[in-house]
Amino acid sequence: MKKILLAALMLTTSCSTLPPEPDGDTFTFAYRVRDIEKRIGGRVGVAVVDGKGKLLMGSYTNDRFAMCSTFKLLLAGQILRGATDSGHSLRTPMTFTKADILPNSPYSEANLTAGELRLGFAAEAIVTVSDNTAANLILTLTGGPADFTRRMRAMGDDFTRLDRFETELNENAPGDPRDTTTPHAMAKSAAKLIYSDYLNPTYRQSLRDWMAASKTGLGRIRAGLPAGWVAGDKTGNCGTAFNDVAFVEAPGGPKYVIAVYLDRPDVTGAAADAAIADITRAAVEDLLRM
Repeated sequence: MKKILLAALMLTTSCSTLPPEPDGDTFTFAYRVRDIEKRIGGRVGVAVVDGKGKLLMGSYTNDRFAMCSTFKLLLAGQILRGATDSGHSLRTPMTFTKADILPNSPYSEANLTAGELRLGFAAEAIVTVSDNTAANLILTLTGGPADFTRRMRAMGDDFTRLDRFETELNENAPGDPRDTTTPHAMAKSAAKLIYSDYLNPTYRQSLRDWMAASKTGLGRIRAGLPAGWVAGDKTGNCGTAFNDVAFVEAPGGPKYVIAVYLDRPDVTGAAADAAIADITRAAVEDLLRM
């Protein structure tokens, strides 16, 4: 039926006026995303994958976008995997001083008197409250951005790369490939962390719980889901970028990961959140038709 509808559309519409062909098995979603992109300006990248990482639908799925703080989801997954490569446990202490404190570091600030963070709790904090100081402490302990990228390659992700620490990684200069991912790569890697046996069941559940406990994205992907759906997410903001990555699950039904990246839209704040929610609604409508 979809092929018949698409053929009819091509016969009645000039090819020069058609938007780019969609990625995945559906095309109505792509039209909805293009309408949202025209409304908010900038560039909109989306990938929706199933629990095995198979691409179901998307837009600009293989274009590069600044990760901003969405990299912290992957970093936390690496820690839960035991990817420090040097025998550190989740109880390993990481010392720091007031000079190390960065903006948006509520967990680190609360532990400044103690002067240390435990690795496992720091991994939780970079997901639940996006703590920047904790992220840098973890990166320093585990070999820095280059080793983060190496572990992504070992995980099977050939696109995601980290090149700098917080907060320099948020620069998002036009055309700069540093500290970027693609929507499909991020969604696929997140699905591997959340739904495959890459993490042991206890740590996989921990990561899910941390994402569900995060409050930074309540107005984004989660706001676009029907009542009763289960979800957890990790957001990212770079001033000129607004991102969200989430696992979403229909009641008693299929499981998905959705990654949305807004690059240089004309809207900010609640309006950017609302656009991500609208994109999610469009995705869910097509998912329910499949």
